[in-house]
Amino acid sequence: MTASARDSAILEITRAAIRGDSLAEILGTASGAIKKTMPYDRMSISLYSPEHRALTLTAVDGQGPNSFYQPGLILDTEGSPQGWVFQHQKPIVRQDLIRERAFRLEQTSLDEGVKSYCALPLIAKGESIGVISLASYRKNSFSEAHLNVLQEISDQFVLVIKSLMPTCPEHSFTRLICPRCTGSGGGRTTVAKHKERLSEWGKQGGRGRRKDQF
Repeated sequence: MTASARDSAILEITRAAIRGDSLAEILGTASGAIKKTMPYDRMSISLYSPEHRALTLTAVDGQGPNSFYQPGLILDTEGSPQGWVFQHQKPIVRQDLIRERAFRLEQTSLDEGVKSYCALPLIAKGESIGVISLASYRKNSFSEAHLNVLQEISDQFVLVIKSLMPTCPEHSFTRLICPRCTGSGGGRTTVAKHKERLSEWGKQGGRGRRKDQF
């Protein structure tokens, strides 16, 4: 991918985010821009769900209606390639999935015609929040140069995700007004300032299941 193509993709992501589109729409827009110079067929984003203690496939582009990989799919952080990327904060690249597969779930991708893929971590302030994946029906579709550019694009997606799903700056996977902070001495000012905006979950100190968790 050229620098101009990278910049174009980042610009498209930024424009879509400004319009207030959903993550799925932003992913589709970015995917269209990236596909102009990079040979791949599918793109997806999986975000960590504390409720399930797993990754949830949140947005997809290029998967057919009969694909196993549909939004809402739960991906184990221990037994999936996406989970490995999430846990280790390192990318995975499979240039020839037939020879290189190491996870049972990769056989499902093979059955759907995927020949190569890459997955990169989405990291915010040192903590993994999810994984972005690209898959191709051809072998050897992803080079080291591709990974470098995709890392820049994934960093942009982190900003988008954080803006769409604001979290506490000190504790990941909580809302912007975090009950862990508001319950501490240092958070008393926050409580007083934002009392009317606190969710019922926050008022209870985080007890119970949240219904609005992604």
